[in-house]
Amino acid sequence: MSERLIYGFDPLCGWCFGLVPAMRAVQAAMPDLPITLVLPGLVTGTRVGPYAEMEGYIRGASARLMAVTGRAPTEAFFEMIRRPGVTGDSGPPTAVLAAVLHAAPDRVLSLAHAMTEAHFITGADLNCTMTHRRLLDEMGLDLPTPDLHDTALIAATWAAGRGYGIASFPTLIYAAGTERSVLPTVYDPDALIGLIADLRAA
Repeated sequence: MSERLIYGFDPLCGWCFGLVPAMRAVQAAMPDLPITLVLPGLVTGTRVGPYAEMEGYIRGASARLMAVTGRAPTEAFFEMIRRPGVTGDSGPPTAVLAAVLHAAPDRVLSLAHAMTEAHFITGADLNCTMTHRRLLDEMGLDLPTPDLHDTALIAATWAAGRGYGIASFPTLIYAAGTERSVLPTVYDPDALIGLIADLRAA
């Protein structure tokens, strides 16, 4: 019976950033379990705008994010979003991940995790072509820098992700054959591994 873990993710999602250590642990503990990264788009449409306007909301959520996941955005992140002209927009990083998903699917999950950590830890602007060129180079991905404004690719990627019925981030869905189970979001690595192991054994 075929099985996989469907991973609803957005690089601008703080809770996705918080889940990275647990997801890396799952990858290490279960290298035989395929993980399908899907990108339904979080900061889209009317949500897109000056990133600085989101600071109050993000700061308000940061204490709970730290309490639950042990991670939170750094001051470097807040300094970045306050820079004039920096936009909160899931489109540009989605374009990069979608391009890598097609060209090097076995590397896209590692890139997604590196991207969200660069954003929330070092304050990397994910609207910036140079940010993505650096990430691709650091990962040894010998690929052209994707077009960050490939609107057709971005829209198709979001539509495909939304086809899974994902409405919150992150979302994990365990699929085995035709059966699908939405997992509770668990940030403790050992607990998440145990939860998935139980589903695989059932």
